[in-house]
Amino acid sequence: MLKKVLIFAVLVAVALIVFLFQSGKIYSLFQKEILFYEAKSECDLHVTSCEITLQNDKKITLDIDKPFNAGKEMDFIVQAEGFGDDELLAQIYGINMNMGIFEYPLAKIAAQIYTGKALLPTCMSGKMSWRVNIISQKEGIGASFILEL
Repeated sequence: MLKKVLIFAVLVAVALIVFLFQSGKIYSLFQKEILFYEAKSECDLHVTSCEITLQNDKKITLDIDKPFNAGKEMDFIVQAEGFGDDELLAQIYGINMNMGIFEYPLAKIAAQIYTGKALLPTCMSGKMSWRVNIISQKEGIGASFILEL
């Protein structure tokens, strides 16, 4: 009887751990808190690159090869001044609708230059606003841009 109770307790514990991990609760416990900086003024990534100044004169500039659209692969080019990361992370999620969180690595190709590709789904209801976070996990800071598709 004690053996059955012990097996049941272990199964319940494993199921709970799997559930919490899948829901992101356990995963978030091991994540470093990221301090985000946002652009002080509006910037249209369809027209030009956008720059955000972070702490200690660090700057992140995001550019996307033009023209670009949802449903098609986009080339992200990031200039990150004052960072020593081998890789940055682009984290993208919908602002006006939950379409999931998309994460794409940005590889360092030259001093202060990172690139990567991203693919975002097309929203059937029309225009979609996305938040594009460029994150330095090493520094624990990031820049937050708005992308309209």
